[in-house]
Amino acid sequence: MCVPLDSFSKPGKYENIYHSITEEWSKEVFKARIVYSLTRDKAIMTDMLLGSAGVPREQDRSRVCFYGAGGFGNDLLCEPYILDTPFLIDTFRRGELRGRPILSPEQFLALPDCRRYLIVLMVGKKYEQEIAETLKMHQLNFIFFNWGEQYFDLPQLMLTPEDEYFVDIGALDGETTKRFFKRCPGGHAYVFEPCPPQFSVTENCLKRFGNRVELFPFGVSDENKTVRFSPFPENMGGSAIDPDGPIEIETRRLDDLLADRPVTFLKIDIEGSELAALRGAARIIREQKPKLAISVYHKPEDIWEIPDLILQYNPDYNLYFRHYTASLCETVLYAI
Repeated sequence: MCVPLDSFSKPGKYENIYHSITEEWSKEVFKARIVYSLTRDKAIMTDMLLGSAGVPREQDRSRVCFYGAGGFGNDLLCEPYILDTPFLIDTFRRGELRGRPILSPEQFLALPDCRRYLIVLMVGKKYEQEIAETLKMHQLNFIFFNWGEQYFDLPQLMLTPEDEYFVDIGALDGETTKRFFKRCPGGHAYVFEPCPPQFSVTENCLKRFGNRVELFPFGVSDENKTVRFSPFPENMGGSAIDPDGPIEIETRRLDDLLADRPVTFLKIDIEGSELAALRGAARIIREQKPKLAISVYHKPEDIWEIPDLILQYNPDYNLYFRHYTASLCETVLYAI
């Protein structure tokens, strides 16, 4: 799918962003995402989502089916129906999932045209190889469902094992920072989580890294102030600044809190407050040019306002886009 730039309502701004994108797949993700933001037409997202899952462009979209009716399958059908599928295949589950029949492997093999389908495997690592061997035995076409590792999978990041200073804004449970240390065992991390219960979870998760981690119980924004906040249930994403929220938290500007510290990699995923956090890090972005991994899907305008602001602060960035789910969520902008 190719969406022409002249379909955009603000071509000057979009073209500036577009010409800072240095690879074709990132341009496709950007165009699909921005047209969806302007039109809310879910059909525009289909090719982008399938492409992100590894489905070849030349594959007949009506002949793509999905193996796995657990959590992955539920994600697949949570936005009815961006990735439409006539059925799901599953080894253990039967019945239906969100109105789509679940076939056993034997039922699928009984279809007269089963070998015309490309099967996308969406199962856990425990069963992946066993199922793949069965599909090979029956000479079926399949690919592994693999979105890459969110915030880290872009080869151009080129993280240095000993010299990275990572800022994790919206830590939730500390797992993203743990993945950072897996790549950069000699690095340093500044970790922000304003929700009190989740701060304790993060603290416990990262305590083994000692003084290589600095934890901050703050939200990040363009002002140092007290705001209302809505926490989500334990260990679930979605907590956000909310004027009607039940608790209060403190926010801080990164330019103030990290004024004299090195920053080489900045990740922000904070449920729609990303733009304000970037405004509060303007000097860091201008002067240090850290690598950036920023969520750009929480608000329709994020897909153009966030990269536009980054380029205003530092026009030397190259931009990349990746998407990490079968739903509308989890599109990440990388600036390097």
